[in-house]
Amino acid sequence: MREVVVAKTSDRNSAEFVVARLRDGGIVARVTAPVEPTWTMGSPTRVTPVEVRVAEDKAAEARAILDEAQAE
Repeated sequence: MREVVVAKTSDRNSAEFVVARLRDGGIVARVTAPVEPTWTMGSPTRVTPVEVRVAEDKAAEARAILDEAQAE
């Protein structure tokens, strides 16, 4: 089963909230964070987004749930 990203957040807590919202809507979701090096001394800290992924066949439904939640 292929997964797709339906949301990106700046922190894990926000991503877990999105996952909980999707699960309340009956969609299985999970949090992933891309691994990137953070050894850039002297450079501004990069923010690595935390991603929320769902099965590809549930992506449209998940996005609709998230759009509705954002409209509230």
